[in-house]
Amino acid sequence: ELGLQEPADLSSSETCALLLIDSHKDINQINIAQRLHLAPASIVSLIDELEKIGLVTRQTPKCDRRKYQICLTKKGKTVVGKIKLATNLIENRIKATLSDTEIEILHSALEKIATNSNYPQKSTNNQKPNRKEVKNEIPSAKRHVAS
Repeated sequence: ELGLQEPADLSSSETCALLLIDSHKDINQINIAQRLHLAPASIVSLIDELEKIGLVTRQTPKCDRRKYQICLTKKGKTVVGKIKLATNLIENRIKATLSDTEIEILHSALEKIATNSNYPQKSTNNQKPNRKEVKNEIPSAKRHVAS
């Protein structure tokens, strides 16, 4: 037991949003929606919930008062630390059961999955984007098992 109740109570979207906010200090709701491939309306309610439980705040930057910058609170930073700790523990347990070759194969497979799962929800010209041009911004998808 690591006292990880807070991360366990979060949805995967909330967890990804927290990790994204942690890794991008000047991020706003629109950027979060784009990078997590979610509808802007979904992000509003997601940020509302994270704000309600005290993990994030909305701040108005002086340079553009029309946008809210989303920032982690002290509690939010603590929860992100617990998420990262839990992720590292799980990753280490998995790595302990695999050979170096198996880790390389898993890493390669996860990279392919991450690369090929990034199609935008809506296409304006009915053409699929070039897979190499689509960049995954979900932090957990960027993690490498064989670090």
